[in-house]
Order: sequence, then C-alpha cells, then structure tokens
Amino acid sequence: MGPIKEGSATDGNKLFREIVGLFLIFSGIFLAVSLFSYHPQDPSFFYISSNSRDASNLAGIFGAHSAGLFVEFFGIGGILVPFLCLYLGALCFVRRLAMEWWRGLGIFLLTLTLITWANTPWAIQHISILRTSGGGLLGKEIYRWSQFLLRPFGALIVWSFILMASIQLTLGISWVMAGSGLHNRALGVWQRRKFKSKPHRSLKPAISAPESAKAQSVAFTPVVDEASPIKPASPTSERKSDFSFTALFKPEKEAEDTYERKRNPLIPSERGQEEAGEADLAFPAELFLPPQDPQTKAGSAERSGSATSVQPPSGSASRSRAITPRAAATTKAPLPEESDEPEDEHVPIDTSLALPPLELLAKQIGSTSVQNMADLEEKARALAACLSDFGVNGEVQRIVPGPVVTMFEYKPAPGVKLTRITSLSDDLAMALRAMAVRINAIPGKDLVGIEIPNEDREVVFLRDIFESEDFSSSKSRLTLALGKDIQGKPFVADLAKMPHLLVAGATGAGKSVCLNGILLSLLYKADPDEVKLLLVDPKRIELSVYADLPHLVHPVVTEMAMAKNALEWAVYEMEKRYEAMARLGVRNIDGFNQKLAKTNIEARPDLADLAPMPYLVIVIDELADLMMTAAKEAEMAIVRLAQLARASGIHLILATQRPSVDVVTGLIKANFPTRISFQVTSKHDSRTILDTIGAEKLLGRGDMLYKPSGGSFLRLHGAYVGEDEIAHVVEFWKAKIPQSFELDFAAWQQDGTNETAEGMPGGLDGDPVYQEAMDFVLEQGKASISLIQRRFRIGFNRAARYIEQMEMDGLLGPQEGSKPRQVLRGRE
Repeated sequence: MGPIKEGSATDGNKLFREIVGLFLIFSGIFLAVSLFSYHPQDPSFFYISSNSRDASNLAGIFGAHSAGLFVEFFGIGGILVPFLCLYLGALCFVRRLAMEWWRGLGIFLLTLTLITWANTPWAIQHISILRTSGGGLLGKEIYRWSQFLLRPFGALIVWSFILMASIQLTLGISWVMAGSGLHNRALGVWQRRKFKSKPHRSLKPAISAPESAKAQSVAFTPVVDEASPIKPASPTSERKSDFSFTALFKPEKEAEDTYERKRNPLIPSERGQEEAGEADLAFPAELFLPPQDPQTKAGSAERSGSATSVQPPSGSASRSRAITPRAAATTKAPLPEESDEPEDEHVPIDTSLALPPLELLAKQIGSTSVQNMADLEEKARALAACLSDFGVNGEVQRIVPGPVVTMFEYKPAPGVKLTRITSLSDDLAMALRAMAVRINAIPGKDLVGIEIPNEDREVVFLRDIFESEDFSSSKSRLTLALGKDIQGKPFVADLAKMPHLLVAGATGAGKSVCLNGILLSLLYKADPDEVKLLLVDPKRIELSVYADLPHLVHPVVTEMAMAKNALEWAVYEMEKRYEAMARLGVRNIDGFNQKLAKTNIEARPDLADLAPMPYLVIVIDELADLMMTAAKEAEMAIVRLAQLARASGIHLILATQRPSVDVVTGLIKANFPTRISFQVTSKHDSRTILDTIGAEKLLGRGDMLYKPSGGSFLRLHGAYVGEDEIAHVVEFWKAKIPQSFELDFAAWQQDGTNETAEGMPGGLDGDPVYQEAMDFVLEQGKASISLIQRRFRIGFNRAARYIEQMEMDGLLGPQEGSKPRQVLRGRE
C-alpha cells in the first residue's frame, strides 16, 4: 500500500461535492419536466381513479407522482423546487454563487407569502400556472392558523408587512431610495412639461452676453437641483441592504460600532449612499475604506467640478514661498463646451514668481474613476471561494480600493500559515483573471493584504501631488513627490532623511518618469542658490531636457570617463565642506548656513572665504553603464559619498534597469537603505534590490514598491509627467536665471585634481612622490600599478597615472597582458 498523498482528502471531498452537484442539477431538470407536463388526472399519491388511465406526464409514472406531491403540498410554489435544485447543484461547482443569508431568508419568506396569499379569498387563488393553482396544503394551513389567530383583517396587515420585507431582502432595495427616485423622476417630468407649455423666449449666445447666460442657467436650475441630489439608481446602489434589529435601538455612533465588531465577511458599502446621508446603508461603512481622506476628496471634487478653476491648498496661503496658482485661474469657468477642449501648448512664463506656477503642469480633466461596488463584491466572493477551494479558510474583512489596485484585507482561519497563502498568488491571478496578484502581511494586524489590479487604472498626475497639503506644507527643500499610495492618498518623502535613494526597474516600468518627477519636485521647492544638481546620463537623451538649467553645476554628463571625474569631484567637494563646517564648529549643512548668516564676517576675517552651501543632489540615470567602465573607482566614490556626505548636504540618487549583484554591490546596498523598485523581470532581481520577492508581481507603468529606511514596504503608484511639462518648467528657470558653469570635468581630469583622496591638486611635474616612484621602478627593473600602490600607499588612479606618465617619458614599455611592464632605460 503506497503512501497517502497530502491532498487526497481534499480531492476526495471535491469529487464528492461535484457528484452531489450533478445529482441536484439532473434532479432539477427531471422535476422541471415533470411539473411542466403535470396533469391533475394523472395517477399520484393524492388521486386515484377507477378508470385505467396511463400517465400523460413526460417523465412517466414516477414523474407524475413527484409532480403531484409537490403540487399538493406547495401549490404554485412547487414550481420553484426545480430552480432550487438547479441553484444548489451549480453552487457545488461554483462557490462564488453563494448568496447572503439574509437574501436566502427573503426568498424563503417571499415563497411562504405567495403560497399563503394564493389561498385567500381576496387574492390570486384563481390564477393557474401550468394547471396548478392555490398554495397547496402548506398554504392552506398557514392561512387557516393566521385567520384563527389574527382574524382576516389582522392577517392581511401581517402578511402585507412580510411581503414588503421579503421583497426588500430578496432584491436588496431601499424603499426610501426607491420612493425618492420616483418622486424626482415625476418632478422632472412635470417640470419639463411645464417648461414646454410656456412660450419660448429667444436667448442670445452665452459667449457674447454673460448676463443672458446667467439668466439661462437660472431658468434651468430647478430641474437640475431637484433631480440631481439623489443619484440615478445604478446596478450597485440598489443591490443589497444590511439590516440589524439591534442597531435600531442604539445611538447612531453605537450602531456604527456594531457594524465594525461584526465578523460577517465581505462587502463594502457604496460611497454614494454614505455621502447622500441615507440611514439604510447597503453595507457597513466601516467595511469599506474610502480611497481618500475628506480633505483630499474635497479637493478632488473641487477640481473635477470645474475644468479650469484651480483652488490652492489649504495650507499654502500661509507660506511665503508656497506654490500658488495664478490669479487668472480663480475666475469663473467657461461653458463646458469650451472647457473640454485641450489647452494651448504655449504657456506664458511669469518670471516674477519665486517658484514655478502649477499651471505649467497638466491637470486631471474630470473626476477620478470610481470603482464599481458590484464588481468589488464579486471579486471578494471569488477570492474567498478560490482560497477555500485550495483549502485555505478565512474571510474578507475589508476592501480598500485605490487608483490602480484594490487591496482585500483577508483574515485566515487559525493555524493557516502565511507562506501557504503567498504560494497561491499565481493561482489566484488565474482564477480572478488578473495580471498579477501580490500577497503580503499587513503590519500591526492579523490580516493578509491581497492586492488585485483594477480593470480601469487611474492615471496619477504630478500636479495632483504638488497641490496636496503634504507637499505644499513641507518645509524641506528636498521634498520629493513620489505618487499615491494604494488608498489614493498623495505620498511625499524627504530626501534629506533618506539620505540617498536607489531606484531600479525593468525597461518601460516607469523608472525614468519617476526620476523626472523627483527632479521637478526639487525645481518646485528650491531655487539654484538652495539646491544644485549634478546629472549623469549615459543614454544622452533621458536628461537632455535639463540642459542649461541654472540648478546644474556642470552640463549633463554623458561620457563615463567624465562621470568618474564627476564623482571624484563630489568627494573633493564633500571634504571641502567638512573642512568649512569644522572651521565654523557646526555638525551639518543647515547649522552651517544658519550660523554663517548670524556671524559678522567683518569681525571674523578668517571666515571671509566661507559662503552659504547649497544642497547637492547627484542623479545617475544608469548605474550599470558606469560600473561596466569604471567599476572600482565608481564604487569607491559612491560608497564614500553614501557613508559620509549626508551631513554635508550631498545626496545620491542612483537608477538602474539591471539590478544585478555586479551593479548593485553589497557595499552600495548597505549604504542605500531607502530603495524604490519598479517592475522587474525575475525574483532574483527583486531580491537584489529589495532583499525580498514581490517586485516581479508589479504591474508596470509607475507601479512601485517603496522601502524607507527602517520601515516596512509601501506600494505606490508613480505620478506621470510629460516631456512638454518638463520643458515648460525648465524654460521658466532659464528665463528667470541665466546659466553659468564654473566647472569642467574634462579639465579636472587633465590637471590631475581628480586624485582628491590623496589631496594632490597639482600636476606630476611638481609631484615629489612621482620622482620617488621613478627611482623605485629603476631599482626594481619592473613596474605595475599594484606594485606602485603597495609601495607608496596611494590610490589606483594615481598609480595608473604614474605608470602612464612613465610610459610617455620612455621609461617603461607597453603593457603585455598580466606581466609587469619592462623598464626600457636605466639611470641617466
């Protein structure tokens, strides 16, 4: 006897359930045929005739007896028995067809009401369906006891109430909303007829006469205002109604807490009902977490209500350097026909402003996409049913819809391991027809977050993040607008606290757009005297739009040899800044600038050479290309800057589309605790950049995982910014401040000042170490870079330059593989 497999019991239960389902389906078909061909004179348990008559039922004598049994007991209600069998059979195969208990209760009460009313003398007892009338024995007994206990008038009242309650539970409708909808519809029809009955007046065009346009809008105001407060009944707004008898006897706040304590899984309530102030919610409001806070929701509603008017953030008016729109943007919006047209590409530049205006950026036209609540309910049921099919029991506690993904907070049953759920991500994606499903534990809760992509993705615009309170009220000049979280809330971060950032992602995943958003965040927060930029772009096209930007300390670096010199200059700049801070007795760049502003330079002539230090942000668009050409020198400079440059105000942003271990080395990872990963091609790349898997499950197009220093992972959706928007902002700064570069990294290489580690700013002619190196080579009779390094304790670059200079002077021969160079001449 072989070993029993682990999933044999589960497979056996599944097979048995499918067999039961088949039995119920075929039983329902058989009963449907029997009832369809039912004849009262066929032989059955309740009819016997002396005439020998064959059964006319299509299902034979057994079908005649079965149909007679259900008809005699339930009357016209017996017609529902085949449908019940078909539903239960389908439920054995498709678990997502399961209905709520209250909906099943409504169907049961509605059936009892119908068979009871069918036996009353003032109802539908004479109506015959498939040769069947009345409510059968069950209906007769219920009506007899009702008449005995309540008398006819009381029975009419009670069963009328049960009929209305059962219809409400079955269909999930609200009588208040239905009545309001009928009232508004009737009122609208009456007003339209009243308007047509009046003589028409000639109205001038609204464009040429604003007064007449105003009068015209007032004339139509009653129709819009009376009919629009209640939204039209959508398939989602009239579906379900959660009813709690105990909540009726509690205060409003306590009733909400009752919903929060319920462990009934599923389904969110529609936000439209909650905003309308309806007392009869479709589902508990606490089960559905809105994607935005009230302030953000109000801001988005104001932006969507007018296509051209822009309201400044609430906190931006109090800051002298706040990002405020132009005054013209607060004027009355034109007609909808004109507001829907695209704006002119030419944007006027007002150089009198301290910072660029928000009108240089594109804004979202119209309101954000709203998730269909019915679809979310169906996904929640399908998710729970799919996990149950794989042997994972639990319930969906809350649904958190967002602009790109919706997170279902799932509470597994006791004893279920997290790894068992995470291993089902691919299976869930296939069952739910999703591109990818990401599963992770929610910190601080005993819940598992299952993130499923939305069918309609919302585009996150950078201007929306700039208009948020978090960005406008931030005092840091290094505030970065990264995007929105999965709840739709704007997310910003401070580069000064990171203090360096590592960005990785596959081609087309949104890495370059993220870098552009980061750079525009700096340009919208600081002027060139406060933040300087050093851009390295091996592709020559990604960052070329920032050429001649006054924030740059050097033109965009495109040559890798020059990029190596740029990093060495940054190390040299860092050491100069630390020397200046040591002279002033401060610990960081903020303290240096504050103390220098308070110091009387005339009284301290020894500090006359000091000047305020701006922040320096170094952005390398493709780290892999730099590591391929000068891996050792680049890694050494990057690691030194990452370890020491924070207090001096120098920050690094590294980006790569190949996050392999030879590009993102262990030293670099150790000094870059803050990382962003877009979609990558494999789990190995995800582990390289984030030390865990998950980035391969992202959706691309700005979908990212953000790992802050010392914090847990956050899923963000990057903000989109177009090339024309970047060009407008760059043109603003170019028109405001002319550019003048003071550095030339090519000259930096020629005069030898790249050896900042040894502190030798001059050439080789006056270098005493070079003369000693020449004497050492003549004594040894051979030379190599490593030999010079070990003997004189100098860096690799400096030793290599010594060897090259000796070859140019004719002292050494050319390189021959890995052998040391030959000495061509002796002492002169």
